[in-house]
Formats: sequence, structure tokens, C-alpha cells
Amino acid sequence: MQKNTWLIIIMAMLLLIGVVYVLNNNQKNVIEDKTSQLSVATHSFEKVLAYENDYMGDAANTSNLFNNLPLANDKKSIEMDSEKLILVVNYDSLSSEETEKAVIYNTTAAFVLIKNIEEIHLQYSDRTYVVKKANVKEWFGNDFSQLINPEVFKKLVQKPLLEKDSGAWLNFYTKQGE
Repeated sequence: MQKNTWLIIIMAMLLLIGVVYVLNNNQKNVIEDKTSQLSVATHSFEKVLAYENDYMGDAANTSNLFNNLPLANDKKSIEMDSEKLILVVNYDSLSSEETEKAVIYNTTAAFVLIKNIEEIHLQYSDRTYVVKKANVKEWFGNDFSQLINPEVFKKLVQKPLLEKDSGAWLNFYTKQGE
């Protein structure tokens, strides 16, 4: 009888150690995944497809989209003008080269996923980027509607941002007068 008790205790301890090990590794993977979503280079567009919506009026959806795009750790707040279809995203950081790539990536993702946004203002401590959907659509031409496909998004948005200078692209996105 005592032998069975010790066997049960040992098995329970092994099971407990196994559960702790699995949970610890799972938590580590979640943290690594969240960290990889913060950079244009490692972001997975597929993970934000859940935020696709016809209307920007769902503040929680729109905010959560930007919580899961590059530079999310710097996002302070969002404001929406549902009459003019303008989204303002406030960041608590200075602009940089990484910021410029994120402006292109994040606005493209937002226009693709939230159908009725017409203009996005990304406000950093030292600069505001104003991007119009018309400019983004013009940049991609007929390919714009295909960007909802993660493989196409990676090929036409993410990879070129990593391989080329983004200055001309950003200038095109932020041009005024449309």
C-alpha cells in the first residue's frame, strides 16, 4: 500500500513538472510572438486580419488593430472623425527611419483592413504624417485590392520596405492636393 502511495506521489510530481515546463515555454513563445509584431521586418500581417471591418466607427477594433501593428508600444491614443472618415493615431515617440517604414506599413494595413477610412494622421512628438487612402490606392494601382492576402502584402509592402529606401514612397503617400 505504501509503495502505491509513493508511486502516485512521484507520478503527480512528474506531471506537475511537465505542466510547469509546458506553460513556461508557451508563455515564452507568446512574449516572443508579441515582440516580433512590433517591427516592420518581423510583423506578420496575417495576425491582424481579424481586425478587418467595413467601418472605422468600431473604436475598440480600430485601436486593437494599431495595438498589433509595428510600433504599438509607442501608441498613446486614437481619435476618429466619423464624418470626415479621418483616423488620428497619437504616438509617444520621435520620428525616425523605423517610424517612416511603420507609417507606410501601418497606414497601408489600416486602409486595406478598415474599408471606409479615407485619411490617417500619425502624430509623433516631432512630426505628423498625413496619409490619404487615394494616394495609397494610386501607389498600388490594381494591386491594392489584393493586399488583403498576407502573401501579397508581404511581397508588395513588407519586403520592399526592407530592401529599398522608403523616402520616395513616404513622399508619395503624404503628398497633398488630392
